[in-house]
Amino acid sequence: MMVSHELIAHYGVLVVFLNVLGASLGLPLPVMPTLITIGASSAIATPSASAVLPQLAIILAAAVAGGVLGDLIWFQGGKRYGERTLYTVCSLSLSRETCIARTENFFSRWGVRLLIVARFVPGLSLVSVPLCGAMAVGFRAFLWHDCAGVALWASAGLIIGGIFASQIEQIFAMLSDLGWHALLIAGSALALYILYRYCRRAMMARTLRKAQIGVESLQEFLEH
Repeated sequence: MMVSHELIAHYGVLVVFLNVLGASLGLPLPVMPTLITIGASSAIATPSASAVLPQLAIILAAAVAGGVLGDLIWFQGGKRYGERTLYTVCSLSLSRETCIARTENFFSRWGVRLLIVARFVPGLSLVSVPLCGAMAVGFRAFLWHDCAGVALWASAGLIIGGIFASQIEQIFAMLSDLGWHALLIAGSALALYILYRYCRRAMMARTLRKAQIGVESLQEFLEH
């Protein structure tokens, strides 16, 4: 495990930056597990709290930089192209039928403050950012709330990793003993989840098509 801790110490900041940036752009990356793992590894490699806090602060800054940089692209896209950007973002979601409606409902209640908690709700952050642009939210207000949201979310992952460092190390030791079987189980679980969501979306679309009524049928229904 020492080798992995050394690698994380050298490349952890870059890994966090690229993971958070990619996830902010819409890539399906395991960002929270990465933050938890790096937080745990930092706590294990540096037992002294006074020494680990500056390292975690640098990792947190990298997460905020990557998150805000990716969000700025979607924010400008929403500001310039409006609903077209929202539909593009929702096309990345497995539940795109309710994607925009749900986010607009959240935004009507919370406004730009939605960005502070958006990353804790799967799929909400990616849509709420361009929605802020489409709703003409001011740049300073967006930047402030987005930075606060990314920092709060990333801090949660790093803190969880630091608190449960010993337990996480035991889990990874067990996975290391399983070898490629662990990757096979994780890949199978992910594939089944995606298949489940796809089948569910297809069934919903089929139900909606069956529920549609033609003009003549509607006229007959109203007459009777």
